[in-house]
Amino acid sequence: MRRGQLQNRRFVVPAAVAVGLLVFLFLYIDDWSRDFSSSEAFIAADAKDSRLRPLTSNRSAAELAQAVRAAAGRIRSWEYVGEASDEGAARLLFVRTGRLSRLKADIVIRIEDAGRQRRVTGESRSRFSVIGDLGANPRSLRRFLAELRDVLEGARSPAARGAAE
Repeated sequence: MRRGQLQNRRFVVPAAVAVGLLVFLFLYIDDWSRDFSSSEAFIAADAKDSRLRPLTSNRSAAELAQAVRAAAGRIRSWEYVGEASDEGAARLLFVRTGRLSRLKADIVIRIEDAGRQRRVTGESRSRFSVIGDLGANPRSLRRFLAELRDVLEGARSPAARGAAE
């Protein structure tokens, strides 16, 4: 092999890694304006992403707390760490551990009274972040809300009630 060919090959692997990293980031990042600058996400009424809006329910706070724990239990990276209450709101505390990075985020899910209904809100904050969370916190909250809706709908369905009896 000639010397020029060997020198050209030295650049192939780093170039392939760089291209792979760019493709990964392009596919992985949901919100380019937020994911590199913020290390927190919220379930809130004014959320830009409609999938991060609060969930409301006619169920009791105790039933919702049980559903929240069940939904979080379905997510392998979430760990339940405790519960607290303040000013009419129950707070359930979780820690999420990233699959690859092993970095942790603190998650607080609130169940608040809203008249005759209860509202589920929350937040996720990374403990360590250099360039933002790369969308991990909003992804985590969206997944939680999807699981919570599934738990609540499953408890309502006639098939689930028949299986429980």
